[in-house]
Parts: sequence; structure tokens; C-alpha cells
Amino acid sequence: MTPEELKGFEERQAEMQQTRDLFDLICSRLNLKYGEFFGFRDTRGFAVLNIYNDQGNKTRALKVSQTAEVLIDTHKYHSVYQSNTKRNILFFSELRDRPDGYNTTRKGVLDENFEVLLPAQYDSLRDINEDSFLATIDDYAGILNSRFEIIIPLKFREIEYNETLKIFKAREQIIKEEEEESSIYRIFDQNGMLVNTLEYGLVNFANSPSFYTVYDIGSFCSDYVDPTVMIGRQGLLDQNFKTIIPPLYDLIFKGEKFILAYEERNAEVGRDYEAKEAEGSECYYTLDGGKWGAFDHGGSLIIPFEYSWIGQTLKDDLFLINPSGLMYYYQGEQEDGAWYVKDGLWGLINSKNEIMVEPIYRHYQLYDSKIIFFNRQSADYRILDTKDALTIHL
Repeated sequence: MTPEELKGFEERQAEMQQTRDLFDLICSRLNLKYGEFFGFRDTRGFAVLNIYNDQGNKTRALKVSQTAEVLIDTHKYHSVYQSNTKRNILFFSELRDRPDGYNTTRKGVLDENFEVLLPAQYDSLRDINEDSFLATIDDYAGILNSRFEIIIPLKFREIEYNETLKIFKAREQIIKEEEEESSIYRIFDQNGMLVNTLEYGLVNFANSPSFYTVYDIGSFCSDYVDPTVMIGRQGLLDQNFKTIIPPLYDLIFKGEKFILAYEERNAEVGRDYEAKEAEGSECYYTLDGGKWGAFDHGGSLIIPFEYSWIGQTLKDDLFLINPSGLMYYYQGEQEDGAWYVKDGLWGLINSKNEIMVEPIYRHYQLYDSKIIFFNRQSADYRILDTKDALTIHL
């Protein structure tokens, strides 16, 4: 742990202890027990408590000082909860009767004295930066500014804010003939001005906050891309919406200088449940027949699609290659999945696709500043042919 990380950890621990001490004092002074209320310290250090069913179905909301003095005591709100970025506001909810007889809540905004700044009129409401709120009604989302004015109308299925680019990405649902669903993405600046319209099946920031990954598919696909179902026609746009990689590929991984792309072609999926990799996995399958290539950040193809696997090293312009191995996807229990390759032979190329190490080695080990290529290893991965191993210093 670095000194900065240690300092941050100690500050968080101290803050947690201060909160615990405050709530211990509040419980003692107000004769409360943990579990009887939901509470938090707001951004100014005051405690806010919600005591549910205090009077019938009503909630008692309290604002309490750091000396456990009750400053505000009210039954006006169903719940009061905190803002993540603003020191002078709180959110609140009110119960709303529905025609079907069930109750639901609507959200609004309070000032620090529990006075209403914005009436409870939204199904959900949260601050996403210092100047903007994300609001929803009936599963449609929009953006409010710091004065609670609507700057992006509530007509989008999802809205995502990109802190790096300072833009909002909003997905508009389009229903075509025979109720087929598709999407149009609207890009807005922080003031709610329309910057661009992107007509793709899916647009996200999966590769980098400065790049857009786009999926040129006819129907809408969730922002969660299941890696076990490879989505074709994937591409990459830069932050100015220029096409860097056309939406033609099946996997894209962006590095510091280069972009690796996988073209599935006529790849065949295999399900070898007896394989070593399948043991203890939640998901395991192979993909045979596709090829990897590489682009620079300007979109020029620098390594043709001729390798079963290309892996980045700690040196940007050197790549591990495996021309003939079998690519597989592995996901362990409670782990994120990832792509790997087995069998085949390993070598090394540079960004000009020049062979630096012929692909004649069965194994490699990658250290901080070197790669060792070799052909024999023990069950615990020790190198057995050290005399014949080849070491490349990065």
C-alpha cells in the first residue's frame, strides 16, 4: 500500500469511527437502538435519521447535531436521504397512491432545513455531478440542472454521464414495424445542447472514457454485453464521433497505443466439458477459426488478421503472438470472465508485424521487464529447459 493509499484508508477509518461515535451518542441520548432507524451523516456532518412507522404508517425524520441535539423533528416526509455531491441539499420521498391500490413513492429535493426546493414528482432522483440531476418517471429518464430545470427531456430509456468527456449519452427507444425495438443515441453537452446523434444498436464507453464502443446491430442490445454471446459488427468511435474502427469486428480491446480486434469469420464454438479449464468454471467454451489483428489509434491496420491470438506486453510496440492456438473463454465462480488461448506455439512481433521471436515455443512467462520463451515446464509451472529458454528484455 502506497503512502497515499494508506493515508486515504486511515481517513476513511477515522470518518467511519466518527460516524459510529455520533450514532452511539444519539442512541444513548434519544433512547434508540440500532435497527430501529435508518441514518447517515450528511456532507456537513449532521446526522439525519428516518424512524419508520413512528406514528401509524408515518416516518419520523430527524436532523441531529454532532452533540446529539435534535434540530428538526418532522413527520412530513416518507424518507430523507443524502446527496452525494451537494452540501446544502437533501432528497426526500413522499407516498403516492396508485389506482391499483398499492403505494409507491415520488422523490424531490429539500434544503438543509428540510424545506421543499423541488416537490416530490419523480419516480427516482439523484445527483450525478455538481450541476446535474438524473430524474425518471415511468421508466423514462431526463436531466435537470442545478436550478431543477429540465435540460434533457424525460423521454430516454437510459442516460449515462461521462466525466472525462463532460457529455450525456441518452438512448431513445424506437419501435419499428411489428413492435421491433431499436435505438438512437443522442449526445448532449452539460447544458443539455444536442451535440450528435448516433444510430447504432448499442453505444457504450467499455473500452475507454475517451472512446465509444459501438455495435452496429439492427435491434437494441443491453449495455451489459454477455461475453458468452459474441455480438458481431463492433467498432470504435473517438471522442469527436469519428469512426476509428468500422463496426465489423467481434471483440475490441484498446491499449495505450494500439487497438486489438478479433474477427470471428467462420469460427466454431466448442463445449469441451471434460477439459482442464472447464473444471470449477461457471462458463467455459472454445472458439476456433477466428483471427486477431491490430490497429493504431488512427484506425490504420498495422497487423493483419492472421493470428489466433495477439497479446499486449509491457512494451507498447511488442506483441505476443500465437498463430495456431485455440481461443477459449473462461469464467470462474464469482469471477469476471476473460479470453485466453491454449496450445499452439508462442512468439513475438513488433508493431510493424516483424518477427522478433519465431513462434516455436510452447510456453512463455512474462515478468516485469522480460519475457522468457521455453518448451518444457513442470506441473507447478517451473521452467525445465532453462538452458534452451530464450529471454527477451523489454
